[in-house]
Amino acid sequence: MEQQLNLFGEEEIEKPKPKRPSGGSQNPIVFNDYESYVAKFQDSGPKTTDDTYTPRDVYEAVLNYVGTIYDLTDKVILRPFYPGGDYEHAEYPENGVVIDNPPFSLYMPIVKFYTRYRIPFFIFGAGMTITNAVKYCTCVIVSEQIIFDNGAKVKCNFASNLYGDIAMTTAPELDEAIRQCPSQKIKAELPQFRYPDNLVNVSDMQTICRGGIKFSVSRKESVVVRDLDLHPKKGGLFGPQLLMSDAKGIEKESARLRAQELAREAIAQEQARKSIPIELSKRERRIVERLNQSQS
Repeated sequence: MEQQLNLFGEEEIEKPKPKRPSGGSQNPIVFNDYESYVAKFQDSGPKTTDDTYTPRDVYEAVLNYVGTIYDLTDKVILRPFYPGGDYEHAEYPENGVVIDNPPFSLYMPIVKFYTRYRIPFFIFGAGMTITNAVKYCTCVIVSEQIIFDNGAKVKCNFASNLYGDIAMTTAPELDEAIRQCPSQKIKAELPQFRYPDNLVNVSDMQTICRGGIKFSVSRKESVVVRDLDLHPKKGGLFGPQLLMSDAKGIEKESARLRAQELAREAIAQEQARKSIPIELSKRERRIVERLNQSQS
């Protein structure tokens, strides 16, 4: 067996690849298309969020993304996690890739199983506890929560052994692909309007006030308006607003932006004040120094 030294000078022995499970046709998990997948368990009784509630377009977005990081040409897509399925005794062909949403209650045994048998996988995982899997594979981080077909909103990330030595990575392309899925746009997207600086409303004044900035508008500097001639929506303004001169509008916008900046700074300072600093131990510092040397 091949021996090599790890980061800390200890010998590591590369273990031989164990024989994959062979479950035969009693437990088919090959994913051909969504309809054939759903047909496997249409009459299998109640479903759970672990089973078939993954929106079709979200799954296809994940599948397409995997194809950008791993060559799926001539690969067989496997979905072992359906009601009544037994992933441990399924048939895993050599050219198979597991891309599925497993039950989170069995997450770590599943990750360890695929790691042990070196079965390529890219699976959904829990949002904040995905790092439980970092010892065995790559944690793939997105920012979007996923709205499942049963209405549940779940913060998800992913785990995969398709990234080599990467411990954790962001996947902005996948994040954007999920965001653009029609199933994720449950609420009607209301049009966003950007109003001219010449207008000032109560919301603007509240923002400026929260920043501790003094800003006033006199009657001779303004005119009350309840609508704008070119607004695409009749009565689009929310309540009466003040229409001001260009110079006053510049002053207002400058005050508003400065107030937003001050508010962010105040929040950061408050968070820093309340936070309890934790330093690395001497042992952890030695590990960091070894990491530093390995990268120099």
